[in-house]
Amino acid sequence: MIREARREDIPAIRRLMEAEPGFWQPNWSDATLAKAIEIAGGLALVWEDGATVAGFVSAHDLGFRAYLSELIVAPGARRRGVGRHLVERVQTELARRGCRVLIGDVWQDAEPFYRSLGWERPDVVLLRYRLGAKAGRQGQ
Repeated sequence: MIREARREDIPAIRRLMEAEPGFWQPNWSDATLAKAIEIAGGLALVWEDGATVAGFVSAHDLGFRAYLSELIVAPGARRRGVGRHLVERVQTELARRGCRVLIGDVWQDAEPFYRSLGWERPDVVLLRYRLGAKAGRQGQ
């Protein structure tokens, strides 16, 4: 069952993320998850399998376009349509809101999954700038 994520889901969502090597970032915290859920505007969803959170997706409607920021599915729930249903629910809601473009930076090994849902590479390059204590000193 898909429903909106709530603050009380944070420990379960964090466990999902920490269980996937390389997914959970060292600078993230429960507060990071709380903020992501809060600002998602109804686009942070969980898949409940009984009383267990088996999947999480978070997207953000930015007006010009939307951004899929996170998708994680428990290893035991993969290949059962959980990720597909979560992404499709986000896509449907964004289309209902009038959004026409959804962007996501995804792991390379997840690209076939997204392509199976009709996603394609955009005609842009994804760049990043790391903010924080070392920002501005890169290249010195």
